[in-house]
Amino acid sequence: MNQNPSLIRRVVRRAGWIIDGLRRWLSRLMFVGFVLVVVVLLRTDLAIQVPNNAALVLKLQGVLVEQSQQDPFQKAVDEALGAPVRETRVRDLLRALNQAADDLRIKTVVLDFSHFEGGELSKLVQIADALQRFKTSGKPVYAYADQYTQSAYLLAAQASEIHMHPMGQVGIEGFSTYPFYFRDLIDKIGLDVNVFRVGEFKSAVEPFIRNDMSESAREANRVWLEDLWAVYKQAVASARSVNPDAIQSYADQLAERLVQTAGDGAQLALQEKLVDALSHRDEFIGRVRRTADPDEFDGFKSIDQNAYLLAVGEQPPSHRGKPTVAILVASGAIVEGDAAPGTVSGDAFADQIRQARLDDAVKAVVVRIDSPGGSAFASEVIRRELDLTRQSGKPVVVSMGSVAASGGYWIATAADRILASPATLTGSIGVFGILPTYQDTLAKLGVHVDGVGTTALAGALRADRKLNPAVGQAIQAMVERTYQDFLLRVADARDLPVETVATLAEGRVWSGS
Repeated sequence: MNQNPSLIRRVVRRAGWIIDGLRRWLSRLMFVGFVLVVVVLLRTDLAIQVPNNAALVLKLQGVLVEQSQQDPFQKAVDEALGAPVRETRVRDLLRALNQAADDLRIKTVVLDFSHFEGGELSKLVQIADALQRFKTSGKPVYAYADQYTQSAYLLAAQASEIHMHPMGQVGIEGFSTYPFYFRDLIDKIGLDVNVFRVGEFKSAVEPFIRNDMSESAREANRVWLEDLWAVYKQAVASARSVNPDAIQSYADQLAERLVQTAGDGAQLALQEKLVDALSHRDEFIGRVRRTADPDEFDGFKSIDQNAYLLAVGEQPPSHRGKPTVAILVASGAIVEGDAAPGTVSGDAFADQIRQARLDDAVKAVVVRIDSPGGSAFASEVIRRELDLTRQSGKPVVVSMGSVAASGGYWIATAADRILASPATLTGSIGVFGILPTYQDTLAKLGVHVDGVGTTALAGALRADRKLNPAVGQAIQAMVERTYQDFLLRVADARDLPVETVATLAEGRVWSGS
């Protein structure tokens, strides 16, 4: 008889815990919302002043991106709470450098790599070129890091002076690709991976059907890796006035040379003229204070690129109704339907193009593509809108970023003109699909699937049933048809015979150079 009251008390107690937990969660959510509002108001109401005789500090944080890959709400929360920044937009750095070159208040640029996680080569080259242009203004660029990664060093090499901590080192190792291969694991767990592809070099499916890299993939990968490595060596060598062979030698013999210098990587970098000075942090600050005015905190007057752009006006003034060029960025995998942060929605991006096409003030469209590809259907939806824009009489130009391959190149075929950097990876004109089924995995666990359907196709694409060979043949036929459409799109756009395009296609990746 005493059990019921006890049970009721436990239920009430647990309900109280749940309600209290919800109350605390809602309180925290309201607090975060309040902080966000305060941050927005502060940023809006408090004008940011650029100090006189100051250094523009380029804070390279996280990875370099064409456009933000983060969820906007999460990014706002992170900024409000002071969480680490995970990305830096390339165009913010380029705008800041361009503006600062003629800004009399800015006396120098300082490269801050303390939270830098790297970037793709074409993005690094863009920033390197912008740093060289900035130096033509007569203002110096100073670089400092505790140690330099390969990505950071390419940018540091553009500086007037490269400083490094006396316990640091310069890590240049070259480029490589070493994917994981899962064939043995797939066999072990009983997974049946059905692969459909066209293109000898379309190697994205290899990890599911092999335990090693095929010779054709090895050949193709070696070519574009060597192309990128040549671009890297030249970018560093020309900035440091050394022979590219010196960079090759440093990377090849780094282990042996470290032994010769008793493991002193900093002294080795100085000896090889990769850095100009070995400086503690306070010593580097003292060096910059000779160019920029000191501040009250024993440092130097400075402003980072984000604050600087807010101060000088990040966006150009609006000229509603006046002639303009629409610049659209397609960054990330191309998908159908709604897009998550870091992806490109075929429907949403096509709608942006359509708006530009129907806007009389827009006289041309530039599309920046930084995408490895994705859905062929979504790519075609975007390509069609670009084609309609071109047919309307508005020029369409495609600017390729670090990668514009497969579906990214499909989109580019609608352009009047395609531009790429030597470090761009493009091509990959091929098609593939993967359909895994796990009926054997279930069987290993003692689970089986059986039943009936009203047609041969009913339930044919269930992942828990073995794929019907006839259905597999049909899927392969559709993949081959898509590949033929791809070849025709490229042949028509580039005014080449289909046979010529076919020899350049086969899923092979090409560098811009």
